[in-house]
Amino acid sequence: MPKRRKTLVIKDPEIIRALRTPARQEVLAALEALGEGSVKDIAGELGKAPASLYYHVHALLEAGLICRAGTRATGRRDEMIYKPAATRIVIDRRGTSREFIEALSDLHSSALRATEREVRASLKEKSANGTPPGDSVTLLRLTAHLKPADARKARRKLQEVAAFIAEHDDPDGTTSYAFTATLAELVSFPAA
Repeated sequence: MPKRRKTLVIKDPEIIRALRTPARQEVLAALEALGEGSVKDIAGELGKAPASLYYHVHALLEAGLICRAGTRATGRRDEMIYKPAATRIVIDRRGTSREFIEALSDLHSSALRATEREVRASLKEKSANGTPPGDSVTLLRLTAHLKPADARKARRKLQEVAAFIAEHDDPDGTTSYAFTATLAELVSFPAA
């Protein structure tokens, strides 16, 4: 029987704001990969100095996106162990307040900045190894006129791709991949 996934549904703009930096998204992703760990463990996973992460870990803890999982003896003092508050985080996108819209916009901008960093690093690394760019990064961008029903179908398809990737995530796999998708209704459509 498959393990049930705990889902955390976020409606509060302040909690959404806790995810508005790529660093916090990286901390949360590292903690998801580890299952649980200390700030030192998270830093090791990310290749960063632990001191650069304490602020972000505290912000995620205050927002309820991660929680304390215990302590570990490390010599002079105990080290706090953290774990994700849920295996899946979903934002309830029905909010309409200005504060909610701004928080959601900040979150999208942050995710796109993180994606840009990942793409640059991948292209740089692969080109240094002689790998063609198309073997490491796939970019698709288009604009189209869609009926609302077709836009809903497109969103479902993107969710299916995300579910497929999550289902086939293999901790023993040799290569990590990032998937970022945005389907946004445009305020004005570029002239043809």
